[in-house]
Amino acid sequence: MPADTRGTMRRRSQRPATLEFCAACGADYVNPFDWAAVEDHSWWMHLRCAQCGHEREVVVGNDEAARFDEALDRRADPIARTLHRLDVDRMKAWVESVTVALQRDLIDAADFAR
Repeated sequence: MPADTRGTMRRRSQRPATLEFCAACGADYVNPFDWAAVEDHSWWMHLRCAQCGHEREVVVGNDEAARFDEALDRRADPIARTLHRLDVDRMKAWVESVTVALQRDLIDAADFAR
């Protein structure tokens, strides 16, 4: 059951209707939940706002779908960079701890055997 968005609807943003912005709350947290090509010139999309949970279905042309895809990529890039940095930091910490354990003879090759 969708979330009750009546309170959100009263505070609705004055943003123009676009794919990136929620039709209910105006937040720019809209993501495609499902999509499919409609012939060669358009796309059907099931969209959901991560802010308020509002869902809607739209059919848009290829150009608008491409702009939405680019906007999603721009939003995902900082997340991907942060995830990569955190992953590298985690790996560095693991290597450092294993190096210290090896130097202190706390582990040896047998510890890695299956």
